[in-house]
Amino acid sequence: MLRCAWCMKIIKNNRPVFGLSVKFAEGIDYTESEGKIIQIGLSIRNTTVPMIVTAKGSEAKLQGTDGIFSICSEKCGMKMKETLTKELATFKEFHDIALQ
Repeated sequence: MLRCAWCMKIIKNNRPVFGLSVKFAEGIDYTESEGKIIQIGLSIRNTTVPMIVTAKGSEAKLQGTDGIFSICSEKCGMKMKETLTKELATFKEFHDIALQ
């Protein structure tokens, strides 16, 4: 079961899922969490949000993606992008992806 990384609503199995992929900034290491959903602190929002850490050898990892935020809508995606742009201490770059 996935939750939207912005609004935290449960994304039901029969609903579309959007994704926002990220590349970690230099010095950020989540190798121990590869292939897992973890909580990432967003200081601007003063909260944590779920993020999928790409698994070693996965297609996403081979394409340079370190993490993926599940998003329930384009509206939530835009808000998440704005926040991630400000969280430069953790994330180097991010891109829209389609999960479903």
